[in-house]
Amino acid sequence: MDWSKAKNVLIVAFIITNLLLVYVIQKDSINNERFQLANDDYIQNVESFLSDNGIKLDVEIQNKGITLPMLMVRYKTFDIKEIAKTFLGEDYNIIDDNIYQSGKKRIERISNKKFVYTDSSNVLSNYPLSEEEVTEISKDFLKKHNLMSEDLKLQQIYLGAVDENSGVPLYKLVYNQVYKNQFLAESYINVYIRHDLVVGLEVMLLEYEKTQGGSQRVIPATEAILRKMNDILSDNEDGEDIVISSLELGYYFNTNDIDLTTWETIASGTAFPAWKIVLSNGKTYYTEALRN
Repeated sequence: MDWSKAKNVLIVAFIITNLLLVYVIQKDSINNERFQLANDDYIQNVESFLSDNGIKLDVEIQNKGITLPMLMVRYKTFDIKEIAKTFLGEDYNIIDDNIYQSGKKRIERISNKKFVYTDSSNVLSNYPLSEEEVTEISKDFLKKHNLMSEDLKLQQIYLGAVDENSGVPLYKLVYNQVYKNQFLAESYINVYIRHDLVVGLEVMLLEYEKTQGGSQRVIPATEAILRKMNDILSDNEDGEDIVISSLELGYYFNTNDIDLTTWETIASGTAFPAWKIVLSNGKTYYTEALRN
């Protein structure tokens, strides 16, 4: 048995138990939507515990929480012919039911709810771009192809994704959907840019249907991190610093929790309140925010 790991599990369980005790003591005196969940001393203790275990924080942990409802959502579906016309024009070849191509440009639809666009055209120019320039290129491309909307938010920009065909580094821009200014996962548009050309696009979007039930109190950020602590440590054993760079409350449509079906057949479901924990290396973790 790995006694060190077992010790960490027990310590995490002890901290979560203390947090629940604080919640039980305070809950009867709290009747506002926003409420105090943990005092500053407790947050500092959790931060110290995380630091002792090799997890650094590059984000401020708030000691206030909020109540959120659950949402009913459905996948946005895409008509392959309409997509092909938008991205490829009128002149294209049909490779099969889900793949259309015109020259170096290609559209592939995946199970009606996701599509991938690639452009393998040669780019003669070779010069670096600023984040502002790649952001403008991506926004112009999305607007031109009727994908830019008010509920899309640019979350991250990476330089280091590699084009499998050329081996040239790419910019990867990650757009996420939001609902009332809170993230709605898993829904995204990933834009890949080489030099000044959009060479790739991945699109999977959700549509809000209705609010399900009333608002419920969510766990504090400290408990969310502690719940995921062992996963974070086991996933990052390469010796590099583990730094939490972003901590955000929103909604997560977790299709893994839907029984007796597969992703291909899922049309709709419930998006639960969730905490999103993002590391500086880009790894992302979701924790359901409702109390069990």
